[in-house]
Amino acid sequence: MSRYFTLLCIISLCAGCFPGEQKEPVEPVTLPSVNWEKGKTSVAGAATEGEYRIKFETTAGDFVLLVHRDWAPLGAERLHELVKSKFYDGVVFHQVNPGLIQFVISGDPEATVYWDQPIDDEPVKESNYAAVVSFAKKGENSRTTQLCINLAQNSYMDSEGYSPLAEVESGWEIVKSINPEYGINASEEKIKERGNEYIFEKFPKMDYIIKASIIANEPNADDSTGVQK
Repeated sequence: MSRYFTLLCIISLCAGCFPGEQKEPVEPVTLPSVNWEKGKTSVAGAATEGEYRIKFETTAGDFVLLVHRDWAPLGAERLHELVKSKFYDGVVFHQVNPGLIQFVISGDPEATVYWDQPIDDEPVKESNYAAVVSFAKKGENSRTTQLCINLAQNSYMDSEGYSPLAEVESGWEIVKSINPEYGINASEEKIKERGNEYIFEKFPKMDYIIKASIIANEPNADDSTGVQK
């Protein structure tokens, strides 16, 4: 028996002793629950006085917004209707910059189309300082569903027509801890086209809203969360 043949036998025997590398099974990503309903897209007759609170339950933790109707009545009315219609449930924080968080494109493309009803601009009555919230916009009278939470003083937004309507009342540390690792890499057009399927295919660790609820003492408000005014 040749040495070459003997060597081949040894290699074959050894190969059978060491099974191939075992890979851990990859668990499929579970998409957030999207529960939106059709609601009133008109802001006609919006109240110009009063306040209400919204509790956001998120994968980063919970925070509460205090909404001032007198700051921006039309924006406050649109936000109220969006929350009532569960539009924010399952929405990701798709842009997280050092000075700004922008969010609220629905995980369901049909919801994005339904609520794509712009509302008119309003006077800027408050400045866009840290913890203040405004609707995002792209040009004149273009506000629809997206919100911006200022993480720093962004007074340049005042002259660009971003009208504050709310402020973070509690959970500021939670807001600042929202995952920033993806920056502004997510494509808004692809979110609108494919919803959360696109997000969690490309950005599986992105934080999102589990549930948003109106918790102020307004008619038909959801006060079951226990947050007190």
